[in-house]
Amino acid sequence: MKTKIETHVILNKSRITTAKILSNIFMTLLIVLLVSCKSDDDTQPFEESFDGEALQQAIQEARAENVQSFAITAETGGEVQGEEGTILSFGPNAFEDQNGNPVTGSVTIELLEVYDKSKMVLAKLPTNGKRPDGTVETLKSGGEFFINATQAGENLTLATNFMLFAPAAEFDEGMQLFNGVANDCPEPDVACDVVWEEEEQGGLEPMQREGPDGQGVSGYGGFLSNFGWTNIDRWFSDPRPKTTLYVNVPEGFDDTNCNVYVSYDGEPTALALLDIYNTETELFSEHYGQIPIGLEVHIIFVSIQDDQYVYAIQPTTIEEDHTEVITETSTATEAELVALINDLP
Repeated sequence: MKTKIETHVILNKSRITTAKILSNIFMTLLIVLLVSCKSDDDTQPFEESFDGEALQQAIQEARAENVQSFAITAETGGEVQGEEGTILSFGPNAFEDQNGNPVTGSVTIELLEVYDKSKMVLAKLPTNGKRPDGTVETLKSGGEFFINATQAGENLTLATNFMLFAPAAEFDEGMQLFNGVANDCPEPDVACDVVWEEEEQGGLEPMQREGPDGQGVSGYGGFLSNFGWTNIDRWFSDPRPKTTLYVNVPEGFDDTNCNVYVSYDGEPTALALLDIYNTETELFSEHYGQIPIGLEVHIIFVSIQDDQYVYAIQPTTIEEDHTEVITETSTATEAELVALINDLP
């Protein structure tokens, strides 16, 4: 027969054993819970973000590398002719320095000429035009130009107007001169992004000049009173009801590493940039719902990753409240992408 002391010892041992068992069970459950939580974290989807630096660099190179330079004498003036037929004509003593003093000696004329969609895409020079009320709409271009004059690396200003001639197969009476307005560029700079605004004194006349091959060429002639960005345009006109176009780009892309354009079918130089990006919906769009319903277009998505263009070109017909989803992308060299864009209807 056990004594009271022996019985007390046995009960204490039993309690200790039970406590250890419960403690071990608790620790086991805790470890399982922690492992389970870590496993859930590890299976969270990884959102890849692509670099946009290469794209921005390529845009600036597409501009800078296509700037042509010419030398003329300030006292006598003269003409320069670009590779694609653009002609700039300056009169005698047409230049002043930044202090308003007449310039003498050699002057460097810089010219960038853009006449097709592929150059517009690569150099990010769309035909987005701003109305006087601030509405942004698409333009049809007869040529985009960056024009500047420098001496010893310093920008010059104009003492008198100069003439621009742009070749064209047919003369469109609706075409006018537009200025490229850049909020962050107080002086002419080929690196500036611009939106086109109609020049009040932007009249153009049909003109006949001699082309680079010596043959007669018809086109637009007009006088310019400033350096910087200039565009020959008319507003794209379509009587159909308008809507807003949205584009959903592939995961990992946003307004920092890609551009999205709308190429209007049948219009060789109508190219809109979707320059609105909503970080909440992750959709690109244009400004004011000005895309005609029923319009046939091609959506162009462009980025650069691993030294290759990543692109998508999708045909579509605009519907009301249209959302276009970029489902697949491909890679291409610059030359291949240029050929694809130039082959668009």
